[in-house]
Amino acid sequence: MSSGKRSMAFVDFDNIAIPAKRFHSLNYIDFNKFRNILLRGYRGVGCTVYLPHKMGNLLPVIQKSGLNVTVVSPGKSVDGRLIFDLLINAYHDKFDVAIIAGGDRDYRPVIEEVKSMGKEVIVASFSRNLAHAIRSVADDIIDLDTVTADIAAQIYTYTCQNPECGKSFKTPRRLNRSKALCPDCYKESKSKS
Repeated sequence: MSSGKRSMAFVDFDNIAIPAKRFHSLNYIDFNKFRNILLRGYRGVGCTVYLPHKMGNLLPVIQKSGLNVTVVSPGKSVDGRLIFDLLINAYHDKFDVAIIAGGDRDYRPVIEEVKSMGKEVIVASFSRNLAHAIRSVADDIIDLDTVTADIAAQIYTYTCQNPECGKSFKTPRRLNRSKALCPDCYKESKSKS
């Protein structure tokens, strides 16, 4: 049953993907399922994933899940962009509940500021990646350790169809087996076209 409160989620990609892989061997996250877990029980009005420029190749995969994606320019801070967007949306009363996916202690001042505007702030994080300073100021915590099986993306195994390669590779994308190229061969084919 939905509370009717408008919620908006802000996902720090590295702060979620790196500990998912390190602590749970979760190489790929199903962002559609992830969004549903974050916004469960609320009326979702937005979910944005903040992606470092170096990970820009994941843009189409995440967008396919229906999420907004902000690719942060080289040399710019993902935390800074997420904080800016969070504050702007809070000031413009775009949500009642902010959900920050990432347990970085840098988020403490923005959590306090958003709460001072009468908003609730929930933090979603893996327990080993959740700063104590965040735990003490958040209204609630979503422990991602308990939902790893729910957010794991289905993985497909293919053999590269480049006759000079032929190596096996895994991806969360469903590909046409007869045209499947490993990431290296795919990059090479794109650079030639």
